[in-house]
Amino acid sequence: KEKGGRTMNNFAESLRAQAAEQARAWDVPSLSICVVQDGKTLLCDGIGMRDNASRPADAQTLYQIASCTKAFTATAAAVLATEGKLDFDTPVIEYLPAFRLNDRYATENLTLRDFLSHRSGLPRHEYAWYGTGFSREQLLKNLKDLPLSAPIRYRFQYSNFNYLIAGAVIEAVSGEKFEDFLKEKLLRPLGMERSETYLEAMRTADNVALPFDHDREYTMTGIRQIPYYRSPAENAEAMVGDPTAAAGCICSCASDMEKWLRFTLNRGRVGDVQLVREDLMDLIASSHIDTGDGGAYGPQRAMTSYGLGWSLYSYRGHKMLEHGGNINGFTSSTALVPDLNLGVFVSANMNVTLLADALVQQTVDMALGETDGNWFARLKAYNQAMFDNVVSFFAAFGGQAVAGTKPSHEMAAYAGTYEAPGYRRFRIEEADGKLTADFNTFRVGLRHHHYDTFATEGPIGELPAGLTLTFAANPKGEISTLSVTLGSEKGLQPIVFTK
Repeated sequence: KEKGGRTMNNFAESLRAQAAEQARAWDVPSLSICVVQDGKTLLCDGIGMRDNASRPADAQTLYQIASCTKAFTATAAAVLATEGKLDFDTPVIEYLPAFRLNDRYATENLTLRDFLSHRSGLPRHEYAWYGTGFSREQLLKNLKDLPLSAPIRYRFQYSNFNYLIAGAVIEAVSGEKFEDFLKEKLLRPLGMERSETYLEAMRTADNVALPFDHDREYTMTGIRQIPYYRSPAENAEAMVGDPTAAAGCICSCASDMEKWLRFTLNRGRVGDVQLVREDLMDLIASSHIDTGDGGAYGPQRAMTSYGLGWSLYSYRGHKMLEHGGNINGFTSSTALVPDLNLGVFVSANMNVTLLADALVQQTVDMALGETDGNWFARLKAYNQAMFDNVVSFFAAFGGQAVAGTKPSHEMAAYAGTYEAPGYRRFRIEEADGKLTADFNTFRVGLRHHHYDTFATEGPIGELPAGLTLTFAANPKGEISTLSVTLGSEKGLQPIVFTK
């Protein structure tokens, strides 16, 4: 059968060759890739070495798919809705009576549909969960202290907290841990036998990809192994998973993701079983809030919006569902083009690489017979520009340093523990006239920026370079607060930590 001027065999051979070539060019150790169309599998395999040495990746090699999990979470909720146990438009507080946000109206009116489409008004508040060690229950309690940065249903604001809440609703309605419900009620019925919902199960499994990053932060060359992400709250013996599992816990492989692509293209049907009602699958794939223009992907990608666990686009005039995922050492992308009956999954064991996106776009173009995308070169340049923007973005918070200034106090006066509701403490330590910040599980050095403002410096681990911390004194002249901007959303004010 012809696809874009190629036979299916030639299609697979060409895509495999391009993927292998680009993995070498991008310094990516390995790729997991699956393409299905019209009920047939065009390609399902691993490419490269899963440990960057001697063990090749294959169709069974596990990768962390991170936020590609979000579409699974929305579909897991749809399983409960199909059973008549849950409604997407019932206020969440009716399922979680103790649920509280930092706004009464939002608390009383936000629904599961709102959280799954990232239109709750909650900004990322990434450092209120990432690396904190807070349990799932504690994170839910902390929500009342985290300020919203937009009215509800006003604008798209991507936040993993939205999916923490969705996962809590699924747990409350099902009576099961989220991870267990997801595996038993969705993954296993689809035949996804290799896939795991507890990250520890992947870390200890056979045939897994190891996580890698490039040699230096915010660069795209070199390969170095890094540790798997591990939340301090996890406890393998007690079967306590990552607190934000509903936002990105799934570990999967090409052969299992093939089943997920088929199921979604079949609008919730597995064989003769309609696991999820078709109207609910349509709801998941329908636009709920605008997300802006196509950005670096335009003009091919336009009319961008977000559904429930999927980003939605018009791609060369075709409706396209897509979602990316990134976690320490892994980057993934899953995409569907329903009117072509086409599904694509790509995962790379490299941190923050747009090669996964580029391969998805290239695959869709090959199916369409289009050749003007130039995706590998375009997205490689955009990847580096994105890194450069991150550096300049955080540096901009401190602005241009005022020359000739000095701190108002001796260095030891800034030392101490600073706390803010909803966040883990900042511990500032002083030694030999230098300050160090210990925040969540991250420890970084601080350099003087100007006046009583200091900036993070390398080695920086999980905190970006140039993040500025501004200290202030109380009426007695004692250093008493530390303020820091921990997000990029419009309307989000600096978080003030009190000594």
